[in-house]
Amino acid sequence: MIRYHGVLSSHAKLRSEVVPKVDDKGPKQLALFEHDKTVLAPAPRKKPWARLLRHVFQIDVVTCIRCSGTTRLLEAATTPEAIAKLLAKPGLGPRPPPPRAAPTGQLRLALSTA
Repeated sequence: MIRYHGVLSSHAKLRSEVVPKVDDKGPKQLALFEHDKTVLAPAPRKKPWARLLRHVFQIDVVTCIRCSGTTRLLEAATTPEAIAKLLAKPGLGPRPPPPRAAPTGQLRLALSTA
């Protein structure tokens, strides 16, 4: 639990001068790509999703691997129903295939004597 004291406490008289105001214009959306202008821009301290993927996994989701052009977001699925619907379009199931059965019997390993 976090407890705030002094100017940051909930009933402090000077809290409104220190804590930024909450913007009630609507829900904020995360910008998926740096070049995406249709989505509300994130706060300056947040990094775009594509930049984080490039930094952590060294993959570039903004550039097409076939034509080297810029990719664009077509659709995003955030609920299980939307994910199942999106996977059904190319004929994929909503669940991964079952794991393969483990081999039965004793496995023979080639051991060398050195």
